[in-house]
Amino acid sequence: MDIYLIRHTEVAVGRSVSYGQTDVELATNYVEQRDRILTHLPTETNPSGRPSYLFSSPLNRCRLLANDLATSAEIDLKSVQFDDRIKELNFGDWEMTPWADIPRSTLDPWMNDFVNVGPPNGESFLDLFNRVGAFWEENIISLATKNAGSVYIITHGGVIRALLCLFLDLSLQNAYRVHLDYGSLTKLTTDGQHYTIQYVNR
Repeated sequence: MDIYLIRHTEVAVGRSVSYGQTDVELATNYVEQRDRILTHLPTETNPSGRPSYLFSSPLNRCRLLANDLATSAEIDLKSVQFDDRIKELNFGDWEMTPWADIPRSTLDPWMNDFVNVGPPNGESFLDLFNRVGAFWEENIISLATKNAGSVYIITHGGVIRALLCLFLDLSLQNAYRVHLDYGSLTKLTTDGQHYTIQYVNR
């Protein structure tokens, strides 16, 4: 089964701001980046690769892309499945705060051990990894064992990195060594037990 992990397109807030589960506006190049994504997905001349299932984070920056990709693939929008477990990391009290404004007394412990330490009233990367793993086990493994066709998952950088750690048995501490562009695709094949990474960050 082919699985396309698709990161949402660029957002209007800069990288200097901590945002995770906040609904932020998209950058003005949304259409351009969306169309570039479409060039890497199966087309009318290759219908066998079209998704049988489409899952998405419910945050607006993923929802819009999910709906557009579903329309392009001629999928009924009612069949798009939105799942809270593939939202981005929850930054809690830091949401929409410039990184430079976060006190070092709380920022440094998180930076030194983001796997186990979360922002105040937020979640650690381990928390994210566990909920993403539960989503995968419940929704994707059963489809893979049935050879249910290809799957699109429209989500966030943190979620895709967590999944790559799961597939490749990587240390969670090294998750952010994997570079992922906005609007990038990562493709893998799986039978539910074994994973083959076709490409990352295309």
